[in-house]
Amino acid sequence: MKKILLTFGMALAILNSYAQTEEPKITELSLSEAIATGLDNNFSIKIEKQNIDIATRNNSWGQAGLYPSLTFNLSQGFSRTEINNPTSFVQGAIQSRNLQPSLSLNWTLFNGFNVQITKERLEFLQQQSVGNATIVIENSIQGIVEAYYTVRLQEEQLTIFERSLQLSKDKYNYSKLKGELGSAVTFDILQDKSAYLTDSSNYITQLYNVQNALRNLNLLLGIDVETSYDLTDSLTVQIQPFTLDELYARMVANNSNLKNQYINQEIFKRDIGIARSAMYPSISMTLGGSDNNQVQNLTKATFLNGNVGEAGIKSGNTNYNANFTLSFTIFNGGRIRRQIENAKVNEQIAAIRVDELKQSLKNNLINTLEFYRLRARLYQIAIENRQTAEFNLTLGEDRYRNGTISSFDFRDLQLNYLRSALSELQTKYNLVESEVELMRLTGGILEEYETE
Repeated sequence: MKKILLTFGMALAILNSYAQTEEPKITELSLSEAIATGLDNNFSIKIEKQNIDIATRNNSWGQAGLYPSLTFNLSQGFSRTEINNPTSFVQGAIQSRNLQPSLSLNWTLFNGFNVQITKERLEFLQQQSVGNATIVIENSIQGIVEAYYTVRLQEEQLTIFERSLQLSKDKYNYSKLKGELGSAVTFDILQDKSAYLTDSSNYITQLYNVQNALRNLNLLLGIDVETSYDLTDSLTVQIQPFTLDELYARMVANNSNLKNQYINQEIFKRDIGIARSAMYPSISMTLGGSDNNQVQNLTKATFLNGNVGEAGIKSGNTNYNANFTLSFTIFNGGRIRRQIENAKVNEQIAAIRVDELKQSLKNNLINTLEFYRLRARLYQIAIENRQTAEFNLTLGEDRYRNGTISSFDFRDLQLNYLRSALSELQTKYNLVESEVELMRLTGGILEEYETE
């Protein structure tokens, strides 16, 4: 008895501590605001945006090799020569300095359509980067939606536990009052107290579940995990008459993973073209010009006339050149043909992966759709079960006060209502989860949860 009273006192103390704790500042948060916040703070999305910037910059004719390259060179030289040759008309040291600037332009005029094919490949690489970012965004939205509704699920379950706790409290107070009047035995009072303590424990545990779900949501949103919100969007569901043919058509047309595989297939097709371009001749043009200025200084030179002194000789020349080069690979050990064949094999592999992905996505779609239909039926059953249990609980409460049913019977009705109400909420959440997965598979999740 003393142990029971001690436990009861601890439970009341814990409940009071929750009630007396200073509430943090709470702001409202809708689902669309949560998605917008999460997408702004998601690190993976930030990385994909940088990859898109790189692919966009690379998608240019300059990167493809259409334009010529212009190069400027500047060279300077110095030399010193000691002449000690009787047959030379100059004896002594000769120092030579030269400065030679040059400008050259190299331009590939034709290389087997390599430039055009490379430019097309760069465009598909840019589209692939956008597709990768879309996949990350879709997965992030799905995670945020599920986390948001998980918080709502836990909050609504808390409301149910709170109602059960209130029923147990009223029942316990009623038993104590009957005990004071001498119409209730100690065993019944203790039984009602035990039920009250059990519901108190469940309520406290559910408070923790709510806070934990909220922290998980904040983690996905990339904000302080201790931030509190008043979630404005309720956990609602409307059963949709989905058909497999309709969903499959939407999936083939809009699924982001499948779109990326199509793009990947186009990239491999361009690789074949690039490999084939090596079989064509290449025509290039080179234009250039240089200016060579040279100064020679004769230091302590002895000339043929016997004079000794210094002299400086300046010289210079300017060169211009224009060259056209035609190159054609006649034989290189079959390397070009091997590259072409390997590119064709890669294209075939990409086509196989598309077919494999289609089959995998179709299997996931069928399973998810069947799961959605199963959960829809379970949800409808759960609604009826909860309504029946709630009605029985209402009748049982009156009968308990009239003494028609015992405390044990009323507790069974109370627990039955608790289980059925929790089951209804869980099946509702499960149905929403399946619907979100169907939207992701069919490529409609961005349209459904579009943010500004």
